[in-house]
Amino acid sequence: MIMKNFLSSKKSFFKEFFLTKLLIIFIFFLSLLLSYKILEKNDIYTNYQDITYHKMIKADPHRYLSHGAEIKKEVEEGNNFFLSGRENYTKYLPPRLAALYYILFDKDLFNNFEEKKINIGIHEEYLTLQCLFYFLSVFFLFNSIKRKFNNKIVFILVSFLCIEPTLTQYNFSFWSESIFFGLQIIILALLLKKNQNLKNLILIGFFISILSLQRQIAFFYIVPITLYYLIYFRSYFKIISIIFGYTFIQLSLGYINFLKFDNFHVMTADSKIEIHRSFVAPVISKIKGITTKEFNYDEGLIVKKWIDENDIKYSNEEKFLNKDFNFVDWMDYRREIVLFEDKIKFDNYIKSRSYNYFINYPEQFLKHYLDRSMHVIILNPFHIYNDMKFISGEIMYESNSHKKYILPRTAYTFFIYIIALMGLIYLIKKKEKKILLILIFSIVYFFGLVGWSGNTRYFVPNMIYISVLFSFGLNSFLEFISKK
Repeated sequence: MIMKNFLSSKKSFFKEFFLTKLLIIFIFFLSLLLSYKILEKNDIYTNYQDITYHKMIKADPHRYLSHGAEIKKEVEEGNNFFLSGRENYTKYLPPRLAALYYILFDKDLFNNFEEKKINIGIHEEYLTLQCLFYFLSVFFLFNSIKRKFNNKIVFILVSFLCIEPTLTQYNFSFWSESIFFGLQIIILALLLKKNQNLKNLILIGFFISILSLQRQIAFFYIVPITLYYLIYFRSYFKIISIIFGYTFIQLSLGYINFLKFDNFHVMTADSKIEIHRSFVAPVISKIKGITTKEFNYDEGLIVKKWIDENDIKYSNEEKFLNKDFNFVDWMDYRREIVLFEDKIKFDNYIKSRSYNYFINYPEQFLKHYLDRSMHVIILNPFHIYNDMKFISGEIMYESNSHKKYILPRTAYTFFIYIIALMGLIYLIKKKEKKILLILIFSIVYFFGLVGWSGNTRYFVPNMIYISVLFSFGLNSFLEFISKK
């Protein structure tokens, strides 16, 4: 009888996990089919008020892919892959991945570098590889937790990561999120592994560092993770092992930047100055009763004075010799700076100005942060759908198309959060300290650093951790219903 029950449970175990694997494979191919359909429909040029643009490759995706095309061109001219390309004003990894794709598949983003017209029909393999990476990361997570959690919880979690539209919509686009989410899932899988050996710990640090190269927001994610290992394991050996894996990549990047710019650094420019444009500008302009455009113009006057006092070199000296000349805003000054070391000085100066504003107006910034935070937590499964319909996010957010989705988005958000809250309560009752620490530290980190932006896209990384809470919550709810 005991042997019969054992064989029966084993059979049930393999049956359920076979279905989970089958689900991952099925949704992967379904996602590929959907990617091709979306690409076929939107891989075109369109017009808006006499401006011609590509429906899918604009804004940030255009910045990454065009930089990748430049890197490929320089490599073909005999330059080193890692030392090629322009300054990494923002994310380091996306343009390198794009360049690698164009090199390996012998693709050219532009017809030529004079017209820079985007070639149509060259990105099917790109979306295929991006989608494959995401689903392989889900499969890796599945293998890491399949014997750790209840079978139904594992199935719900995998299903959520495979089909939840707020996450998976980025698999069908050229934004940087898809790879970022895949890396997050791999790190989560490594953190949840039972066997925390040296190899696993080094890999955690390694992938956190890679994650920061995909998006700079993850640069300090090493802090909550090491804090988690300190609290839960109380092991300095584990912490040192993680930091070793993390530091190896950061030092490698710093060395590459040193060879390229004669300056050792790992932080990108936007990590220092974006907060001035997106956070400081709206708060201070409101305090002064002016528009953000007027604020940026006033900051330009201050920047111009600082530039003159510090003998900064420019690409167009004649403009600056004219004392009556002023750029549109302070960022225009940065674009004209010739020497990279001067750009770093400029970025540090802007960062110091941001800090001074924070010190002088703490209450106003806190209020603005809280207001923006309330907006950023509203999930947006329609972002990519709407993004392909408009030339920019600013126009999209002011459109009726965006406004008509507010109610369904709010209802959907409420549903996800209620189930996730049930999962949180369940884990607290069961005293699952390990999972709770990982999830809470991660959510606090990724939410805390983007709350000021008001951009719902920046909140989406939290969905990786909310998915775990959701799976426990839905499972406990289904068990409660079955008992009734």
